[in-house]
Amino acid sequence: MALYQRLISDGITAADRRGGAIDHLTARRMSLWLLSRSREPEFMRGLIRFAQHGTITQELKRHLRYYARTPGHPHQPQASRLLQYTVARGKDLGPIGTDFGAICDQIDHADAMLAGLRDRLDDPRTPPGPAQPKASRQQLIALARRDPASQTVSFVLDDTTARMAIEAITINAGDREARTREVEQYGQTLPEHSYGRRNRQAIAARETRITDRLCAIERAYRTALDQDTSAIEFPAELRSTDRSSDHELELE
Repeated sequence: MALYQRLISDGITAADRRGGAIDHLTARRMSLWLLSRSREPEFMRGLIRFAQHGTITQELKRHLRYYARTPGHPHQPQASRLLQYTVARGKDLGPIGTDFGAICDQIDHADAMLAGLRDRLDDPRTPPGPAQPKASRQQLIALARRDPASQTVSFVLDDTTARMAIEAITINAGDREARTREVEQYGQTLPEHSYGRRNRQAIAARETRITDRLCAIERAYRTALDQDTSAIEFPAELRSTDRSSDHELELE
């Protein structure tokens, strides 16, 4: 919860900077924070449904509205922020996506690893390591986490390592594309329906699948370079409309 409070604070700061409501990820973190402190079954069920799929129930909105308008309530600031987020969603209060909770969990794990790394780097009590040949050498960061439930792997790399990895992936993808063309061209010279031709077609299909995945990684990296890294980008179906305003909140 201490880490969540820190990440929630960062999300609120980003929302204030944009002049809008908090994003989906910050809203989910805030709902889990409230869930850990709530004892009302209906409110807890609403928070759980939102944390799982992004669904906002009328019961959840009712509780948030009550807490936000109750002076002196210990969770009034959090309830007000989460209520503002629900207003920003407009009429789109259904599930954000079946993988909403899993995606947020992956980002939480990555943020936790990065926060721990920053704390270790910033801690003045950390004993200095052995002298390096080059004092300006960037520290190598290569972290990975596999999630068996979603069958996904999350990587955290420093910029230099990431660039080297992408360069290697690009070269490998190019080599595989060239090999695929050679196999396909040779296969065309073999008798139709022959074992040799079918074998070359199978090899070309396998190499194409591998190349497609490698190219997808490269495209994702290029996209990350072009995006504003100060904001978390969700897939299109996970992006909020960000239509909130003080007037709309008052109407609620």
